[in-house]
Amino acid sequence: MATLSFARAQMVRDATLTDADLAEVARCRREHNRLGFAYQLGFVRLFGRFPAQQPLEICDELLGFVALQLGIDATRFEGYAARQHTVSDHQASIRDHLRLAVFDADQAAALARFVFEESCRLEQTAALLARAREFLKERRVLLPAESALLRLVGEQRKQAREHIVSRLAGGLSPGVARALDGLLEVKEGEATSRLQALKANPARPSAGAMQALADKLAAIEAMGVLAVDLSWLNANYQRALYHYVRKCSADRLREAVPPRRRAALVCFLRQSYRDAIDSAVDMFDKLLTRTQTRAEHEPSDQMRRQRQTIKTALAALRSLGTILLDDTIGDAALRSRLFAVVPREELAAQVAGLDEWVTGARSDVFHGLVRRFAHLRQYAPILLRTLEFFPDAGAGDVPCLEALRVLKEMNADSRRKLPDDAPTDFIPRRLLPLVVTDGKPDRKAWECALLLKLKDDLRSGNLSVKHGKRFGRFEDYFLPGERWEPLRQPFFRRSGLPADPGDVPGHLTKRLDAAYDLFLATAPANSYATADEDGWHLSTDATEAPDAEAQGRLGELRRWLSEHMRTVRLPDLLIEVDNDLRFTDHFLPPAQRGGRDAEDVCTLLAVVLAHGCNLGLHTMARITQGVTYKQLKRVSDWQMTEEAQRAALAALVHAISRLDATLHWGDGRTSASDGQRFALPRKVLQQTYSTRFSDFALEFYSFVADNYAPFYSLPIECTDRDSAFVLDGLCYNESDLELEEHYTDTHGYTEINFAAFAMLGRRFCPRIRGLRKQRLYRLDAGRDYGPLAGLVSRADRTIDPQVIVEQWDRMGQFYASLERGHTTASVALKRLASCTAKNRFYRANRDLGRIFKTEFLLSYLCEPQLRSRIRRGLLKVEQLHALARDVYYGRRGRINARELHEQMNSCSCLTLILACVIYWQAKEISRVVRWCQPEDDKDKLDIALLEHVSPIEWDNVILYGQYVLDRAQVR
Repeated sequence: MATLSFARAQMVRDATLTDADLAEVARCRREHNRLGFAYQLGFVRLFGRFPAQQPLEICDELLGFVALQLGIDATRFEGYAARQHTVSDHQASIRDHLRLAVFDADQAAALARFVFEESCRLEQTAALLARAREFLKERRVLLPAESALLRLVGEQRKQAREHIVSRLAGGLSPGVARALDGLLEVKEGEATSRLQALKANPARPSAGAMQALADKLAAIEAMGVLAVDLSWLNANYQRALYHYVRKCSADRLREAVPPRRRAALVCFLRQSYRDAIDSAVDMFDKLLTRTQTRAEHEPSDQMRRQRQTIKTALAALRSLGTILLDDTIGDAALRSRLFAVVPREELAAQVAGLDEWVTGARSDVFHGLVRRFAHLRQYAPILLRTLEFFPDAGAGDVPCLEALRVLKEMNADSRRKLPDDAPTDFIPRRLLPLVVTDGKPDRKAWECALLLKLKDDLRSGNLSVKHGKRFGRFEDYFLPGERWEPLRQPFFRRSGLPADPGDVPGHLTKRLDAAYDLFLATAPANSYATADEDGWHLSTDATEAPDAEAQGRLGELRRWLSEHMRTVRLPDLLIEVDNDLRFTDHFLPPAQRGGRDAEDVCTLLAVVLAHGCNLGLHTMARITQGVTYKQLKRVSDWQMTEEAQRAALAALVHAISRLDATLHWGDGRTSASDGQRFALPRKVLQQTYSTRFSDFALEFYSFVADNYAPFYSLPIECTDRDSAFVLDGLCYNESDLELEEHYTDTHGYTEINFAAFAMLGRRFCPRIRGLRKQRLYRLDAGRDYGPLAGLVSRADRTIDPQVIVEQWDRMGQFYASLERGHTTASVALKRLASCTAKNRFYRANRDLGRIFKTEFLLSYLCEPQLRSRIRRGLLKVEQLHALARDVYYGRRGRINARELHEQMNSCSCLTLILACVIYWQAKEISRVVRWCQPEDDKDKLDIALLEHVSPIEWDNVILYGQYVLDRAQVR
């Protein structure tokens, strides 16, 4: 029997009895029958099936909720559970009342067809089971037994896999098949197969690494796999086969049947090809940025070296200026007086020394870049001959494309001289005098300017790269039209926005005017924010800490909790939590989840500790009895999948939300996110320097609900702004949290994010630094804005909604694509945010974001409760980061993972451990409050103050293991 699992909010939504339900309940004659009928009604709505009989399956929480609605004592249910005939009759009545269908042969056939189609895009059994349940629920069909559902899914998954493999492998030419098989061969004199070489990713950006990427792309092209048509195969399934090959050794792949092996290799090579293209663009950007940075630092370094020369020249200037400004000195004597103070030879030498700072090689940073032309030539030609660039839709004219064609031809012909008609219209006006002299462009300066323009156009999305993922066509980020049309009305209905573009101006104007009305109505009593012609004047909010009396009671409560809470070692804590929740089942194949093997559980927990505490698998095998490195490595490679980690975390989040103590902290409707940086000494492409951290670092970006449940995390480069990744956690977490409001700091804020959140029916609430400098916008230029008139009266503060109306349907199509996972939100939002105002789709999103940002700012400035919620939400993230710093203690907190999937493992396992600690502490607090409170303490302890108690603030979890000093060894 499946474990009953649900959120309280879900129970309230599904098991609340309607008037029609109550009428059906009232037809039962006795109280215990009415209670039993209502219980089964709520049960089938909540779980999609009737409770099992013999004995009757009882969910105490649901029974209590139903009994409360009916006003009947829950203990009366005992008289109902024993009457099997009545239970069966009631189930038939409920089927008629809810118009539920029985899972018969026709329904099984329909489900089989649906699961087959889903299996062609999803590889994971758990995801297919979830989709199957959703399908039956939408068709109002009762769920079959779990074993039957698992068997059907397994059969259709197998058939779909065979269909995909046969179609894909059957379409391969003999030459491609031989090339794929040859990848697994180890040639004489080599230590590894060619496949292993293709799996390797470059280290730090360099010309050699760029050449390695070019060689990798050429090798994949030579095998002919790019000609294989994969348009029919879902991208999710392609990625699943890619990860399968990535984890497999060449020996293991040789053992696979040829069709399965070749199909997987094709997907691996295609995904690797696209990843290598993105890596090449990333590497080019980082190499050129690094060169620019060095060129920018050069003048400062040169000034330090020539400080005395510059000081002497300034002293001479001061002396000459004093003489020139002295009106008592006549023009005839002026020249002689000047040379008397500063001799001609000395002045000439000083002028010559300063000439390069005014018009010469030191006059502009661009000259420093040109001096490094030889370094640029080490990697730029490789990039240009390897990648194919084309203009993106909506970018307009891209003048650098013709210049790139000219440069490619020159590189191919080994020509050094620019043609007479070399294009210069791509050169910015500021650089034109530095590039073109005497009507002719300098070759080195021209090429440097072109590479800078190429970098900027790639960043801004004006240029796309053929076969690229993150740098491909922007149109690829949209759902196909045939998929969007049936989703259109439900999407806009969920977001609370009009589906008809013609209704958009009126809706937005009404919302924005309501925000202005609220601010102006509360302005007389608003001591936090006032406005006049000089701008905003902001004060600070009063402290939220309890008063002195409450502080004393809070201290007493904390002392009492500390005395009664148990002390536990981290491994024991994980075992105890797993005994409660069995979250490690998500790392096992579905067929093995019914049993409970202690060896498997301990090995899984050892891997979680190895990654989450940054100890590494090798060290973990040496310090843990009963496990070997080979076992840990196998589990890490094959069972620690991203899907399994998310499912395990979702189970922990669900359990945290159901604890009594967490209700004091929040109901799971708001959340916050922020990044935490860890040193990254490894020379990898993701390595970037953090000025705040003063070291090379990687950022773990974490999401925390208001009840302290950490529900998502991912690693990002520390130079990336957090704002692009905020939606990832809200769209792709697998928890049952119904999040409505999200908080970030300034790094998580962009105007685009306000539009994105509104389109997805959520509220975005960032804590913005420099609030006084934020602009307010208006739609209605004719209304009276009172004291805010001076802030919105400028012409650029009035938004014309016509661009939004024009792009409204495409905006819905774009954000529905992010919501449904067709495109990763962070990838698409980074690309969108980099566009310029020439792109009308970008302008529409920016203007919509400005409208919702204005609505938020007005609420923030006049609602102390909103400001308090934001502060508390971000404080919970900071507390989680403090715990994470303690847990991630191995290797002094320095990330040693090289590959991105290893960094993901480390980040996800750390979050799993944090969730386990929070669950255990919250459960311990609930236990102490429920069972350890003596009668004479009830007057002294104020349990309501638990809202000020954090599950993170305790030191009763021993994180660092146990040291054994064997006295028998002392001599």
